[in-house]
Amino acid sequence: MLASAGDLPAEALTTLARRLRAERSGLRLRYVHVHDLTALAEDGTRPLALAPDAFARHFGTRALIVLATSGHPADIHALLGRRHPGPRLTVLGYRDPGRPVSQTRLRQLCGLDDSGLWRLATTLTGTPKEIPA
Repeated sequence: MLASAGDLPAEALTTLARRLRAERSGLRLRYVHVHDLTALAEDGTRPLALAPDAFARHFGTRALIVLATSGHPADIHALLGRRHPGPRLTVLGYRDPGRPVSQTRLRQLCGLDDSGLWRLATTLTGTPKEIPA
């Protein structure tokens, strides 16, 4: 399961989803874009928080989830609270490089570059690793 929040993460995961669908046709894949991150919050804590059944419908109850955001991963974990899916969730997001870097390098540091996403996807799906095209 792929989930994105923000323009850059959406672009990166859309590219990954297209490649996964092309090269791993037997892989079941769901892609969700989250427009408002407060929808992930625990039911009743935010006005737009999804009810438990709606959250389960969108994010499942067993599948691995890769969520990419332009924010800090820790903020996503905190926002999820008790509804956190535990070890089946991998959050990719902003990591402070400590100095000015190019956009390409920043994407690498955040795990949103094509080769980094492909490595993560092949690791999580148990498929053989390949050199990205």
